[in-house]
Amino acid sequence: MTKKFEFNWQIPVPEPLLNGCVFDRWTEEKDSSDNEQNCMFKVDEYGFFIYWKSEQRDGDAIELCQVSDIRAGGVPKVSLKSILQLDRQNCPPAESAYEPWQVDSRLMTTLSNKHGDNLDEKSLTICSGTDYININYQHIICPDPDTAKVRIVLHFLLNSGNRLV
Repeated sequence: MTKKFEFNWQIPVPEPLLNGCVFDRWTEEKDSSDNEQNCMFKVDEYGFFIYWKSEQRDGDAIELCQVSDIRAGGVPKVSLKSILQLDRQNCPPAESAYEPWQVDSRLMTTLSNKHGDNLDEKSLTICSGTDYININYQHIICPDPDTAKVRIVLHFLLNSGNRLV
């Protein structure tokens, strides 16, 4: 006679992630950066998605199985090429894939005015993508440094062993 086995696939999602919190979010592309303020970030009840919505824009989501890392810190940067507006003739040879970066002073000033000088302590960077080559970065600014530390721990607890690559 076989034993009855009850399969429980649900991972308990910590209450702070279910309730959510309001953060500021910014993204950076190769030549520009974008700031979205007062986004409500939450994780769904099953722990599959992190999603956000602000009053200014439509919401968006990331599958947590695609999150490869959640890092502390992060400041806005832009490519030096875009700052200097170099054309193809003046660009250095394409031998090196290294491209120098500089702090995006416009976005940095906007964020510092709202969040103060300890921006790096309040920031999180969510790294996600379907592979380890094409990575997307979502930069989040928490209300205080303690919230940022708690969020990192909670997301790692929720996401440990969840990567499908």
